[in-house]
Amino acid sequence: MRPGSLDEQLRELAERTGVPCIDGKKTTSHGWRTGANTDLIAASVPLTERNKAGRWAEGSHTGDTVYDRRHGAGAHDPVAQVPLYGGPAHAVAAQARADATADQKE
Repeated sequence: MRPGSLDEQLRELAERTGVPCIDGKKTTSHGWRTGANTDLIAASVPLTERNKAGRWAEGSHTGDTVYDRRHGAGAHDPVAQVPLYGGPAHAVAAQARADATADQKE
């Protein structure tokens, strides 16, 4: 792949869903890293572990500043418009989380 190919493909898919921007910013592959870190924050994963997962320097606060995008959460869910496996993507993800939680309790 040439540089920028992934972002171009992601932007095209975002345009197709009718959501080219999230929180006023164009959809980019950079958001995948942000989304993962934001989910880890919601799961109470400590910054030191998030630094390892995000490949940021030890002691860095990047995961708590640049990549913390909890603002706007729930205000507009663009994923709700994307069908996945025959239903809304968020429903599939919610079911997968519930199944994983049930498996952990067994």
